[in-house]
This record gives sequence, structure tokens and C-alpha cells, in this order.
Amino acid sequence: MCSFGQPRRTPKHASRAVQAVVKTPSTEKPKKAPGSESNFTGLPERKQDIPITSPTPPNKQMQEHLDLVRSNFQFVFKDIMDLDHFEDNIFFSDPISNFTFFRGYQFNVQFLRYFLAPIYEVHEVRQVGEQEILVKWSWTMNFWWNRFNPLRGLYDPRLCFSGLTVLGYSPKTGKWNKHIDAWDCLKNQQFPSLEAFAFTLRQLFQVAKPPNRYTPEFMLFKKYKDWEIRRYKPFLIAEVTVEEGGLEAADQALRSYLAGSNDRQQVIDRTTPLFRDSGGKASYMLPGNQVGEHAPAPDDEAVQVRAHPGGWYAAGICGGSPSETQVQREVRFIRACANQEGSRPLDDSWIFARYNEANWPKGPFRRSDILVPLDEASIDLWRGVDWDYVQQIVAQRV
Repeated sequence: MCSFGQPRRTPKHASRAVQAVVKTPSTEKPKKAPGSESNFTGLPERKQDIPITSPTPPNKQMQEHLDLVRSNFQFVFKDIMDLDHFEDNIFFSDPISNFTFFRGYQFNVQFLRYFLAPIYEVHEVRQVGEQEILVKWSWTMNFWWNRFNPLRGLYDPRLCFSGLTVLGYSPKTGKWNKHIDAWDCLKNQQFPSLEAFAFTLRQLFQVAKPPNRYTPEFMLFKKYKDWEIRRYKPFLIAEVTVEEGGLEAADQALRSYLAGSNDRQQVIDRTTPLFRDSGGKASYMLPGNQVGEHAPAPDDEAVQVRAHPGGWYAAGICGGSPSETQVQREVRFIRACANQEGSRPLDDSWIFARYNEANWPKGPFRRSDILVPLDEASIDLWRGVDWDYVQQIVAQRV
């Protein structure tokens, strides 16, 4: 079964223009955020949808802190980084840094916010102690200063993480006195973690980079050492069956459609990646301004336009120009990782996503992803959390 599903058949008497199922205002601008990094959008509108759980009804002080975390943590404590909200002896620790005083903690947070521009996706907020709150998150850091790099086309690193944070506050003052992070990708969480430094450096020196084009929007749900879980938003695609001419012939047919070979002679912005699925289909996403309105009907009847439902995927990143044997090996690896984690593959289908042109760039600068669809019912935010470690943090007094 093709993981992108089967195209809807349009009745012969119907218009050749295809109506997308996805209902998004046509004025919405397409997003540019290529790569394995999440395309975080709409956070201010979504913050009230972040679930809060508590084993018992929280008291007034705890409820105020839960609400503050839900509304403010995703913005890296924007506008409250002062001693009115934090104890002077606040204890902060993550696998690569450690501070026991507010000024150090403040410098660390401000450095991340202004120099590396992290964007958080807060998944859930939970009370885990009398004065402790647990936050499950994923985030990406974009090196905004790299825009001035003349070699940005070849090197534009981004750091992606997922994990949890335990926040604690003083019952006497109500101020935060504890902030401890743990990453999903690590076995050793204690500072200084060589494993964490190696994981960070590995991302910093990742030179495989997709072109700066429109790309499907997804949320990074979990980031492990060698793979990740994503949730894609629905989007519109133009697809064609890969025939004897191979992938390049299918690619050319799709490019012709985007270049104006359609009933409106409309030129549609190029997107990335080129998807090739196990069902023998090749496709490109249509930009966001095509979603929710009638897309131009292709002149070539072999090209079909339809809505892709998005969904959950296990994903792995590979560089270079992998052979079919290497693709299959990577598919088996990603599938095994997902099964071991407990997130079940939906079926036997898979998708190969090629971000770059067929012959450029070369070698390690090329970027491709392997996507394996997952059964949504098997996705568990808290699976894999070391609860003994969490309770150890909760019991730690400052």
C-alpha cells in the first residue's frame, strides 16, 4: 500500500480542476523551512491548547505556575527573566551545561533566545510533585546569524532536540528555584555528558542541506540519536506514476506541470522534496497558496492533483546519493527503530524524499529522508521517559 494513499477519481463530467480536501485560507503564505527541523507556526494561538494534567486538583499556587508554564515556557520565559520570578540560587542543569546562580542561568537562556533563536513546541505540562512541574517538549535552534555567511548555501546548521524539563518553585516565595532538562536521545543525562556533546557536534557538522524552497510542514515530536518522529500537516500534491522512464521522467512530467503545463498556464513555485513512494508514485507538494482552492488541472493526464492527509512518520536522514539497496537498508533500520520504541509502522509502505536536484550538489552536501508511516494509535508522548530519574529530580531540594 502506498503510504500517501490513493488518488481520488474525478467523475468524467466534473471539472478538471481538483478541489483540495484541506481547508486552509487561500491567503495563507507558503512556509520556507527545509530540512528535518520542525516548521513551527501558530504558537501564540495554540498555547491554550497545550494539555495540563495533574494527579490531584492543584492548589491555587500550583495552578498559577502551571498556567504560566503553558503560556510562557514555549517562548523561553520571554519577559520574565528577572529576579522577580526566579530565586537567586536557582539550580539549572542539562546534559551540556550547569548553573547554580540566577545570572548564569539568565545568561544561558538569553544566549539561546537571542543568538540561537530556539523555537519550542510544548506538548504537555504535568504536575509531578508538590512544587514540581514536568514539561514535554521538542525544539529547534536556527543560527540566525548564519544569514550573513557567504557559504550559507553549503553550510546552514540547525539543532533539533526533544525531551523533558522539570521545573520547581519555592512554596514560600513562589519563585522558580529549579530547572533540569533531559533529552530523549541520551542514556547519560548527567552533566557533563560526552554523549550529549557528541550528539550536538554531529548536528553542527551536518553539511547535507536542502535548497531553500517550500516544503511540507511538520512538527518534530521526538528526536532520537539516529531517527525521529514527525507529524505532517495535510498538504496538496501533484503526483505521477513512475513508469519505464524511471524517476527522472516522472520528475520531468511534474516539473512541466509546475512550469505552466496546466489549464491556466500558471507557473507554480517549485517545492522540495521530490517524493518517491513504495507504491510506484512520484510527487511534489504544491505550495500553501494552492491549498483550499482549485489547483490548476494538469495538461498531462498522467499527472494527478490530490490532497495528502499528512500524518505520523518515523524519519531518518541520509546524505549522498543512496542506491536502492541503501534505501531499503535504511527503511529496515527506521522500521526496526520504530518497532523497538513502540511506535508501530502503519503498513509495509515507505517514502524516499530527495531534496536536491538529480546531479547537484555532490556527495555529503546532498540531503534525502526516509519516511515510514506510523499507526497514530501507537504514538505515546511519555513512552521511554525514565520516571526514576524524574522522581530523583523531584526529590532534589535546592
